Amino acid sequence: MNQSSNKIFIGTMSGTSFDGIDVCAISETNKVQLIDFDSYKYPRGVKKEIANVIENQKLGLKEYGELNIKIALAFSKAINSFIKNKKILKANIAAIGLSGQTLWHNPAGKYPFSIQAGDPKIVMKECSIDVVSDFRNDHIKLGGKGAPLVPEFHQKIFSSPKNNRLIVNIGGISNYSYLIKSKSFMGSDCGPGNALMDWYCQKNLNRSFDKDGNLARKGKIHLPSLKTMLDDPFFKKRYPKSTGKEIFNQKFIPKQLLKKSPEIILATLTELSALSISRAIKSKEKFIKNLIVCGGGINNIFLMERIAHNINVPIISSNKFGFNPQAIESMAFGWLAKQRIEEQALYVNNKKGLLGYVTKAI
Repeated sequence: MNQSSNKIFIGTMSGTSFDGIDVCAISETNKVQLIDFDSYKYPRGVKKEIANVIENQKLGLKEYGELNIKIALAFSKAINSFIKNKKILKANIAAIGLSGQTLWHNPAGKYPFSIQAGDPKIVMKECSIDVVSDFRNDHIKLGGKGAPLVPEFHQKIFSSPKNNRLIVNIGGISNYSYLIKSKSFMGSDCGPGNALMDWYCQKNLNRSFDKDGNLARKGKIHLPSLKTMLDDPFFKKRYPKSTGKEIFNQKFIPKQLLKKSPEIILATLTELSALSISRAIKSKEKFIKNLIVCGGGINNIFLMERIAHNINVPIISSNKFGFNPQAIESMAFGWLAKQRIEEQALYVNNKKGLLGYVTKAI
């Protein structure tokens, strides 16, 4: 076993919103500590290519090969900038936990798989640091869904010996972790988080997102469209389950809704996300005292109000525990890298196994 408790681990994350690359540095002795965190934008051309792939769900072999390199170079640049700006000595870094960029997630079927673009060999070469990657496919091979990956990390930083806790992460896709005191945990995707709202804003309003949910707040929910979306088979599946933009993309939005005003469209999509989350956690409400929220969606004030309207427990931010809500997922990848480097097996579907492939620095 490779002990590295006094070492720093770099965690990275670019989720289904692909709005940028989050980078953090963590360490762990008795507890996980966030040393620093920052976010870096994708080069505009790369972001556009990722959006086109996910929207059209098509990608040629040549295009994939090139995009795989471009994404790796974008991650490498973000990581090297972070290390330089935060004045971290590379000699003190044990490894990088590389999330990659999800292009396609298919955890069900005869041949389950997940495509995470961003060649770890390039990141290793550009950064001269060991890289741990491909966590999702290992999760699937062990009988999991490949997402969410964070419940065991949530247990590490949020669990209480006295109380059950429920953590919801709102990124492009929303997911939850249910922590049964310090004993056990389970996790599942809920459905869309920011993905559909952000897509509409970027495609039609020339803005990255609906700031604070201000446009949605002005609109009226289009109930027929909301019902159509909630009738999707995904919402009828039992928990735990996993999803991504393979389902929740622009094609998911009813055409009748897209003919409405921006305010009505965003009000309806916001309510869809709020109901996806509140319905997923409803059965756990009587066992918890509050709901802990992290991820970029926490900044959407109107979305948080709609979630609060639909549940019966108070909502608190992960900030209350000393963790930046935006940093949690990148922290998780740093922690996952640490577990793999130290050969610590993790629980997946009641089994234990190693997650992640190690690309050693030359």
